[in-house]
Amino acid sequence: MPHMTISLIMGAAVLFILGVPIAVALGLSSALVILFFRPVPNLTMIPQLFAEAASSFTMLAVPLFILVGNLMERGTIGRKLIDFCTAFVGWLTGGLGAVNVVGSMIFGGISGSSLADTATFGTILIPRMKDEGYSEDYSGAITLTSSCLSVIIPPSILIVLAAASTQQSVSRALAAGLAPGVLVTLLLLIPNHLICKKRGYGKKHPFSIKNILQKTQSCWTALIAPLIILGTIFSGIVTPTEGAGVAVFYILIVDAVIFRKLSLRDIMICLVKTAGLTSAILLIATSSAIMNFIIAMENIPQILVNLLLAVPGGKAGFLVLTCIILLLIGMTIDASPACLIFTPLFLPAALKMGMDPSHFIILMVTGFAVGLTTPPYGVCIFSIASISGIPMARLIKASAPFYLMLILSLVLIAFIPGIALLAPRLMGM
Repeated sequence: MPHMTISLIMGAAVLFILGVPIAVALGLSSALVILFFRPVPNLTMIPQLFAEAASSFTMLAVPLFILVGNLMERGTIGRKLIDFCTAFVGWLTGGLGAVNVVGSMIFGGISGSSLADTATFGTILIPRMKDEGYSEDYSGAITLTSSCLSVIIPPSILIVLAAASTQQSVSRALAAGLAPGVLVTLLLLIPNHLICKKRGYGKKHPFSIKNILQKTQSCWTALIAPLIILGTIFSGIVTPTEGAGVAVFYILIVDAVIFRKLSLRDIMICLVKTAGLTSAILLIATSSAIMNFIIAMENIPQILVNLLLAVPGGKAGFLVLTCIILLLIGMTIDASPACLIFTPLFLPAALKMGMDPSHFIILMVTGFAVGLTTPPYGVCIFSIASISGIPMARLIKASAPFYLMLILSLVLIAFIPGIALLAPRLMGM
């Protein structure tokens, strides 16, 4: 009987119910279990586990990418991406909706943060969509659901967390997010086209190659940003952590030095916000390290592997159950702790099933990314509701067609591994 694990779960559940933050609940309950059961004679292993989890070189990419997202909120790159996408796809039926989706994909190729996406696109595009005749609820819904692209398309904070927590190749996992990100983008464009055509949303903008070329010329600093960041990472010139540093340096050069749109005060505000969010994530990571130590001591991963392998239907049954579990977890727990807690637990079962680790990491991240946009805990819902003033119930109702596309994308990624493995294979990873 895994007494320590059961005590850990019960203790953490009680603390959750009392409203204690996830990181504190996990860390406190884990520490109390170790103190009570004394699985090891030397309790100095607790700070050692904390130090190992917090000092990982790979984890250093997380605060850097968070800083990138915060800088983009206050700088010019996000706005320039929207201007370019307006020229590129704004002429389509539901043009600004398409701008919202495609812009989120490109934005994600720089920031890796869904919250930065909602802050930037919610502030700029929702008012612009309303001015062009889109309903307020629809404008908020498409901004909400497309924001999940920022943590599926690389460089994604969630992919870095999931790969680092399982000792898998971060570069290969990031590459595996490319094709799934494009797939989600295309699927979200379908309901946007159909709904906007039916309701007559948006104004008709003529297609103009001249306009696209002009916007390309004026927005080139924003367009080459993802090429520089991803190109240096995938070419092997820099590690993902160093790539995050390249992203910060690039944005500071463009917006603080060249265009002077980021003041020293703006940069300090971004640093403070980054420090706050990074502290929360690192506390979750360190608390999860102690929890995983307890779970590993009682051989829970192997027990979970045996249970999942016994699911009827073999690999297909395992994938169906995994998709359901991911959606349920994503609806109740924030994506960052979910990646750190559950990826190490589920990956061994996936490997036993013969799944590629990068494929499974992308499946996990996609499921948790959908959770960012769904009730009751989706943080992006709170962000959009706060920015736009749209009640959450109306946002959720208007998002229903897009939720269906997100679930479809999760199923396709699960059952067609070639989608996730396309880019790594082409890159020889």
